Amino acid sequence: ESPHGFSTGYEQLEDMYNQYAQEETVCDFISSLHAGTYAEDGEIVVSGANARAGGSSGTTGGQKFALAFFILGTVGLAVYAAMLHSQLTKGSKAALSRQGGAMA
Repeated sequence: ESPHGFSTGYEQLEDMYNQYAQEETVCDFISSLHAGTYAEDGEIVVSGANARAGGSSGTTGGQKFALAFFILGTVGLAVYAAMLHSQLTKGSKAALSRQGGAMA
């Protein structure tokens, strides 16, 4: 019987790489415990250099700009959709009937 239940050859090499990967994962987890990123039970610790007292966090100027941009874009698209809906349901029926066409 061979050690660890493996025969000699490539199996040992593959298992060595697997063990190394597992050890690296465990070492990374232990390092994150020391850094305060994770608690011992694996929960994420929400604190650090960017955290402020009371649990609030600050936003950057870029984040504020992106938020304002997407809000204004959403409102603009909603207004445009309402305008298109209005044209399709009200004003264009008479024009289509005069042209002999039909709505899709």
